[in-house]
This record gives sequence, structure tokens and C-alpha cells, in this order.
Amino acid sequence: MLLKASGSPAQGWMKMSGRRAPWLAWVAAALGLGAQTSVWAAQPSGPQGLTWASIAKLPDWQGIWQAHFGRPSGAGPMLTPRAQANLAAYRAKQKFGEDLQGQTANCLPPGMPSIMTQPYPIEFLFNPGKVVILIEAYEQERTIYTDGRAHPAADILTPTFQGDSIGHWEGDTLVVDTVGVAPDTGAGIMEGVPHDADMHIIERIRKADRDHLLITRTIIDPEELVKPWTTTLTYTRVPGDLLEYICEQGNRDSADAEGRPAERIKGP
Repeated sequence: MLLKASGSPAQGWMKMSGRRAPWLAWVAAALGLGAQTSVWAAQPSGPQGLTWASIAKLPDWQGIWQAHFGRPSGAGPMLTPRAQANLAAYRAKQKFGEDLQGQTANCLPPGMPSIMTQPYPIEFLFNPGKVVILIEAYEQERTIYTDGRAHPAADILTPTFQGDSIGHWEGDTLVVDTVGVAPDTGAGIMEGVPHDADMHIIERIRKADRDHLLITRTIIDPEELVKPWTTTLTYTRVPGDLLEYICEQGNRDSADAEGRPAERIKGP
């Protein structure tokens, strides 16, 4: 089946197998929309955020925000048979001392979506046509383009740790659409479940009150998830500033090629 999805992750016409087609209904339900193909499309922000004057009218997200440590609210993911097999193999290796640590132990960032759940603070910077998220963990940043652009065409989109993000404002909510997350980032959808190259993430970011920010995240990955997985993470405004994070300096808790701890601790 061919679906017209101008501005979609795949750009232009997106070919979907009969098995993937029902996902449009799942995604629409997850986002509170009707069964529309426009759920995939890039949407302009209108006048919001396109000039410095309009930025002044956006919600005040100034300050440093710290994610609540622990599992985000929402039900756990419904895994496909392939994902279940990967998870079982992962846990079996752990019994033999392997896969106890991922490549983040060697200072590679976890990538999306895990970078947004790190126990380190973040900061939002508003600029005309884009919102930048500074992330203290691994000194990462995400750029969310709000100028109405679409994702790059699939044949020129370069997979990266954070992927390609476009967004638009719906009142006081920033809706972010991310594709192009490199499949070998390590963290995957969850520990032991790598994501597919076609993983698609939709975030709805808004302030709940003066000192709390909510990010409702939907992960769409038909190869790994039976249906889209939606969770909500709460951030609290905290005092201070982002600090320098140099993972390589003094890293004594690395991992070898099999994921075994490779502590480099010297005695006196």
C-alpha cells in the first residue's frame, strides 16, 4: 500500500507492507488523532518561534531541568517475538558475566531515546526557527527545527546518535518528530532491546506548572514493538547551571568487547 506522506520520515510516498499498515491507526490513537496520514507530516509552527519577538511569547522554559530518576510513567512495551528473543539472549549472556555494561561505559553517548532519561540535567535554548536542548550527560545536544522544514530524504539522511528532529508548536506544547537514529547507538529502545533503523519518536513537551515539565514520548518501531510505546517523563526545575562532563577523564569503569566490566583501578 502506498500512502501520501509529504514531509514524512521517508519523504514523499511511503511504501508500507500489509503488516505495517495497521500502525497508522495505532499511532493516531497514541497521539489522540484520527486515522490520518497527516500524523507523519511536518507541520509549520506558524508565527511561533520564527522571530525573536515571537519567541518572547512562547512558554517560559528558562532554567535547568532535572529528570525524575526511575522508570517513566506508563505501561511497559509490548515486544515483538524478535525483540523478545533479543532480550532473552541478552539476559542469558548476563548470567555468564557478559553484557553487564554497554558502550556508554566507554563514553559513547546512549543516543535517542535514552539520552533524555539520563540522571543529569538539561537546558532549553530558543532561537528563531529552532529549539536546542543542551544535555549535561556526555555533553550532548539536540537541535529541533521549528521552521517548517521536513526531514531530509531517506537517501540522504545520515543516521546519528540523536537523529533528525523537526517540531512545531501547538499552543504551549512543542511537538517533536525524530527519525534517523543510528541503530548501533547501543542503548536501543530499552536495555537488551536494540531499535530498528526505521524507529520513529514523537515527543510532546509542555510545562505542567512553574517548576515541572512533562515530556510524553511515543516510540514507533514495528520491528521491535507490537504497538507504539508511550511514556511520560517528569522534569523538575533545579537551581544552578549545566556542568562540564568529560567522560574520558578518570573513566575507571569501562567495558570490554563482550560487555564485561573492565575496571582500571590501581591500588596504593
